[in-house]
Amino acid sequence: MFSCANCGYQSVKWLGKCPLCGAWESFSEQKETRATEGQITKERQPPRLLKDIGKEEFKRVATGIDEFDRILGGGVVRGEMILIGGEPGVGKSTLLLEVASRLSQKEKTLYVSAEESSQQISLRAKRLKTDFDNLYILGEDDLQEVYNYIKEEGFKFMVIDSIQVVQCPIADGSKGTIGQIRGCADYLTQIAKSLGVVIFVVGHVTKEGALAGPKLLEHIVDCVLYFEGEIVTSYRILKATKNRFGATGDIAVFEMTSEGLREIKKINDVFLPHKNKPVSGSSVVCVIEGLRPILIELQSLVSRASFGVVRRRSLGFDFNRFSLLVAIIEKRLRLSLSSEDVFLNVAGGLRINDTAADLGAVVAIVSSFKEKDIPAGLIFIGEVGLSGELRRVNNINLRLKSVERAGFNRCIIPEGNLKEVDKDVKIKVEGFGALKEIIDEIF
Repeated sequence: MFSCANCGYQSVKWLGKCPLCGAWESFSEQKETRATEGQITKERQPPRLLKDIGKEEFKRVATGIDEFDRILGGGVVRGEMILIGGEPGVGKSTLLLEVASRLSQKEKTLYVSAEESSQQISLRAKRLKTDFDNLYILGEDDLQEVYNYIKEEGFKFMVIDSIQVVQCPIADGSKGTIGQIRGCADYLTQIAKSLGVVIFVVGHVTKEGALAGPKLLEHIVDCVLYFEGEIVTSYRILKATKNRFGATGDIAVFEMTSEGLREIKKINDVFLPHKNKPVSGSSVVCVIEGLRPILIELQSLVSRASFGVVRRRSLGFDFNRFSLLVAIIEKRLRLSLSSEDVFLNVAGGLRINDTAADLGAVVAIVSSFKEKDIPAGLIFIGEVGLSGELRRVNNINLRLKSVERAGFNRCIIPEGNLKEVDKDVKIKVEGFGALKEIIDEIF
């Protein structure tokens, strides 16, 4: 059989383009296996009424790390399989080692390290200064042996580090191949569901930032978490992109210290370094990540180009959206940026996709170009259209409540959102219909 690496579509012959997902050159040959040794036998369960299943008590187990539990929806669920991906060195193993140490205080926990030796895990554990007295370490890459240890010892929590370097006895191919990753994921899912074991799985990512292996891997697991952050900075962002037992899109912020990861609950202190003083080229916006409003500072720098070709760079902000906003500034505000280098940065290392940050980005660029400060205590919320108009955004009251709690006293929003603002909002809210009106008002 030939299988697509992107979506798992199978064909009896090689295809240049996948007919399901449209990916090119993604098919590779996979030998079909019929091995039965090592398969997990399941107990036969008759059909049950859905109303009877709802009567069973549903319990979550808290890991002890509040921000991590919040991302999961309140804790882990028995039989749940959680996949954590991220760049090399971002802190995936450190986070799961801390989680495993907390869970080992409640029930038997096994950390399966197929990449690092037990001595390396021990050195990291001493640096973290956490109680690891009840945590078991296993240096094994054969999942059948791992399954035997789980049945013998009765482990309830398990960490697999990582799925790209373990192998399954019922799947063909070498470690890291599509067939092996798919087989290992299915094998671990059977262990989790049949024995009620909570399994954390570490996944590698490609150079594009996507999880390595077939897309089927993300469909099999119950929860997918991405651990993001620049290696040169100390802040790490954990984001949930899939969660069968909770909400998705929410984020948690951690700080990497010499003694491990430290959770940050007041994230506005991280993303607002210039909260109380006016700075040229710096504006504050309110974006929503999942269900959580976050106040973020956008920093812009506009300078005369030293070479013949101008440069356009954005960090943490979608580049296509950034290029569109630069074109709107030139066309609608009559500001010539053709000979200027324009840079835009999201403070704190966060990547944002909310279009409500458009207005703040435009104001920051214009402020840097005119070399005029933006008044302190002012925040911007709004999407900018191609004709220079301000388009309404969603969840305006949720955003304004977050702005009020952060201590800001003035907020500029689209005119279309004014009628939705609650009367109990205590800050000054101003509505505008066009971008030019705002620029004239501020500068």
